Amino acid sequence: MRLYDNARTVANEHEILAGFQRTSLLSYQKFTHISDIQYGPNPRSTLDLFPLEQAKKTVIFIHGGYWQWCDKSDFAFIVPYVLAKGTQCVLLEYDLAPQSKISDITSQVNQALDFIREQDWRTDEVILVGHSAGAHLAALSLGHPIISEMVLLSGIYDLEPIQSTHLNHALNLLSEDILKYSPIHYSDRITIPCSILCGELELDELKWQSQNYFEIKKGGAQNLISFKLIPHINHYTILEHYFRYILS
Repeated sequence: MRLYDNARTVANEHEILAGFQRTSLLSYQKFTHISDIQYGPNPRSTLDLFPLEQAKKTVIFIHGGYWQWCDKSDFAFIVPYVLAKGTQCVLLEYDLAPQSKISDITSQVNQALDFIREQDWRTDEVILVGHSAGAHLAALSLGHPIISEMVLLSGIYDLEPIQSTHLNHALNLLSEDILKYSPIHYSDRITIPCSILCGELELDELKWQSQNYFEIKKGGAQNLISFKLIPHINHYTILEHYFRYILS
């Protein structure tokens, strides 16, 4: 049995991901966007901007894929929900393992946030949303001055269990990586609203990751941090659920 294998929680993971891609293609066809804006030297250090005139907020979305799969363009299906809230959308890309190490990937996300901070199209209010491995990368960016709110969906906050799974073949995590790049080991206080969400139908391992991170971080920040286990939601349906019903 493969720990942290989300295919265990659904009967048709391949079909779900193919559906994400089909629906995402429609977003690129329908909505004004600028693709592959380069924010750093790596060829995959790019972002897609779906601008909105007079937008009051910007959502920056970091996709998952266990740091080694997927592409930002697979997740453009969230764009209609974001734009409908009067918010513009940024889909963030980063290089993948094994070509890049976890340290390189983390650095790229910070480069992207620094880049966006300097752009004239960014808004004062910026919501950073990460899903799965993207939530891990978002949590590592806690404290970046551009972020006014953080939303972590189905994330991984302790890398130690990952080291003993099939995922580590590409990641090749070292003990020092686990200490340095596990958000549970970050002592930064939470000073912005932070929502931790996970689906009731997700892997027990992921539900534990979210609950454990919340318990560790809530001290001294009870009014800012929240955790919710969403009934009847899995690792994939949490995306539409959040962007359609919770994002405000």
